[in-house]
Amino acid sequence: MKTALLAGVAAIALSTLSLPAMAEDAAAPTGLWERDTLTGDWEGVRTKLIDHGVTLGLKYTGEVFDTPSGGIRHGGVYEDQFLLTGDFDLEKLAGLTGSTAHVSAFSVNGRGPSVNNVGNNMDVSGVELYRQRQTRLWTLWYQLAAADSSSSVRIGQISVDDEFFLSTTSANLLNTTFVWNALGYNNLSGGTPNRYNLTNGPAYPLGAPGVRVQFNPSDNIAWLSAITTHQPESFDRGGAQFRVDGNVFMITELQYLENQAKDATGKPVAYKIGAWYDTGKFADPHYDTTGQSLASPLSNGRPQQRNGTWAIYGVADRTVWQSESGQAVSVFLRGGVAPDSYNLVNAYVDGGVGYKGIIPGRESDILTFGVAYANAGDGAVDYDNDVRRFNQANTPVRDYETVLELNYTANVAPWWTVQPDVQYVIHPGLGGVNSLKPGTTIPDATVFGLRTTITF
Repeated sequence: MKTALLAGVAAIALSTLSLPAMAEDAAAPTGLWERDTLTGDWEGVRTKLIDHGVTLGLKYTGEVFDTPSGGIRHGGVYEDQFLLTGDFDLEKLAGLTGSTAHVSAFSVNGRGPSVNNVGNNMDVSGVELYRQRQTRLWTLWYQLAAADSSSSVRIGQISVDDEFFLSTTSANLLNTTFVWNALGYNNLSGGTPNRYNLTNGPAYPLGAPGVRVQFNPSDNIAWLSAITTHQPESFDRGGAQFRVDGNVFMITELQYLENQAKDATGKPVAYKIGAWYDTGKFADPHYDTTGQSLASPLSNGRPQQRNGTWAIYGVADRTVWQSESGQAVSVFLRGGVAPDSYNLVNAYVDGGVGYKGIIPGRESDILTFGVAYANAGDGAVDYDNDVRRFNQANTPVRDYETVLELNYTANVAPWWTVQPDVQYVIHPGLGGVNSLKPGTTIPDATVFGLRTTITF
């Protein structure tokens, strides 16, 4: 079964490499392989909608992953996502100058690779959820921009990973951490209490009511700040509760940008520095409310509640070489730190390189390699050491998790991409206990995957 699955992945990946070459010979400029979307212009209806300020989108993402070695169990999984978006130019629709609106909702089906097979903290796929099926509202906001584009305000249900802590190069990778990284994903609140006991923050798959403000003092400088509710929308519900409590999550980011426009001829450059603060309460991983170690037989089992948490971070992403034919090499580096004693991850760094057009004649394809490292905070480490001491057993102590990923994005058509992918996970679960084999660590895991994305 595993051999057949891997062979199928390889065959599909290799076969797609010849499709655009055939498409380039097509004479009709509006043929299947040249159009931007699979379903085309709907006999002119799509163009008319856009002319009147309505842009609708539907994207399908399907992916298969196999874990032939390591992790908590071996085997293959399949999952998919349908993402529906709507963008509205309210100046065209209603004469509201500088006004736009956006809505997005998704449906995810299937079994994800991390929760089912690998057991790691930095999820193999950015699509994966912790349940097999869910349909929910993600974002819903209104934005007002100044006439000279020097500032804008966005209000509604927002997802901070749309605009903050982003790298264009790392976004080509599939692992969750290369978009919304482990500092946020492992440390922040995961919505109202639920049986999944999740962390996440106001990022996919959880939107949160809030406001985002952006100032552009010059062509190359942008300053973004957002404030949202501390508790994102409940994972157990459909994402439309718009819940606001007394605590908030705040994030701010200063950006220096060059050649970011699609038609820019120079080498793109992006440097960013940011910070966030969450005023909510967070469970201490080491001590209970009486000051006893949670691992002690004398503990009452109720963690101390810490007031607030924060992080500071930086991002660098730049193109270091590009050719007249469209080939380019870009590099990225991101990192950040958080309080050591009560955050699961207290330090994080990732970096890598992307090569656009590495195969001659396929200048739109991208080969990307990335490495991510997440360090376990002292609170979690001290708890594990106490478990050893009280139980007088050589049980695992969490230390770090590292992910290496190699991905090739094959652009079969403007509306279709196929991405063969391989990841190697060192110390899954930060080197902690294997839930299926208590007292042992999770073995380092190898994961092979294939994702296909179709824009309708």
